[in-house]
Amino acid sequence: MSADELRVLLQAFIRRFGLLSPDRTPCGKDLPTSDAHALMLLRIAGDDGLPQAALAARLGFDKSTASRVVGRLIDAERAERGGMTDDGRERPVRLTARGAKLARELDDASGRRFATLFEHIPRRRRAEVIEALRDLVGALEHLDDEEKAR
Repeated sequence: MSADELRVLLQAFIRRFGLLSPDRTPCGKDLPTSDAHALMLLRIAGDDGLPQAALAARLGFDKSTASRVVGRLIDAERAERGGMTDDGRERPVRLTARGAKLARELDDASGRRFATLFEHIPRRRRAEVIEALRDLVGALEHLDDEEKAR
């Protein structure tokens, strides 16, 4: 096993799962994956919504990319954003009724897709696959910290 094997396998997963499509989610919805992830995070945030900076951080996006995603969601009437508050703070981005409906549909479709994927993992290997993914996410967090320190 090597770092090259990890790279090749992860890249193959990304391609096979459908993450590279610019306008269709892996679960079959006609919108960019970045928009779908933003909708899901806004759904979790509920009526309070999220400031755009917090949404950017959770998505791992820079301010410009987050602004484009939020702009698309607003243009499609899936989200709304208020202006600045009296004390100069940014008002949060929230789902509209249309966005909330789409977020529920995404959650359902994603749940079905992952359930099917999970069923195709041999039962005796499922726990170790989940543990390996936890380790990979943890390693990515360390990598991000190291890159920020540079």
